[in-house]
Amino acid sequence: MSSLDYTYKHIDDHIDRSRMLAPTIDIEKTMLLVLDMQKACAEPDGAMYIPSVGGAPEGKDVIQPVVTVLEACRAKGIPVVWSLWGLRPDGKDAGYADIKWGLEGQLATFPGSWGNGGDELVDELKPLPDEPVIRKHRFSSFYGSALTEYMRKAGCDTLVVAGLSTGNCQLATAIDGANQDFKMIVLADTTAAIPSGKDDPLGYGQHWEALRQIQANHGDVRTSIEFLEMIGA
Repeated sequence: MSSLDYTYKHIDDHIDRSRMLAPTIDIEKTMLLVLDMQKACAEPDGAMYIPSVGGAPEGKDVIQPVVTVLEACRAKGIPVVWSLWGLRPDGKDAGYADIKWGLEGQLATFPGSWGNGGDELVDELKPLPDEPVIRKHRFSSFYGSALTEYMRKAGCDTLVVAGLSTGNCQLATAIDGANQDFKMIVLADTTAAIPSGKDDPLGYGQHWEALRQIQANHGDVRTSIEFLEMIGA
């Protein structure tokens, strides 16, 4: 049994998807963002591994859907861009993150700092030479990056986001993309979220709340299976 099963069976029980921004996909105007698929969060021995809580996906289980979507997009000629998240060990780009996370003076050993291994992609995923890789220090892949330029140059108005994590980088990226009038599509079975530390019931917790926020205000929530059907893969 996979932690993804609950998403496939119950996504519409917890998210009102009656209004879709992109009921169809124009392949010529679509780009894929592989979002922060890093070992620290997606592999069981990772320092920031994300378990399944409240029926949300588990870190290790989202890898294969991302791989499948990536391969399908490449086959269809959909351009791909990647992002990696991390902070400087000296904290100069951390903003208030070290304060909010209780890491003041500890970023040099924090697994999410550049050089501490937290930025390493899972083995199953590798960018091709012509696929840009964004190294970012904020949750949004648009913040301080060339992602907007990549999309405009490619003639894309739709961004499909596959990767981690739901309540942080997925949500922030969806908000920033929507604010630029891009059609944002996040794939619910390719992402997971940091547990709240409480016993979240099924359909609740950071993962589901973020997906509900995205669907209500910033874009569309799909599964990878639905997206593959939409592009005829």
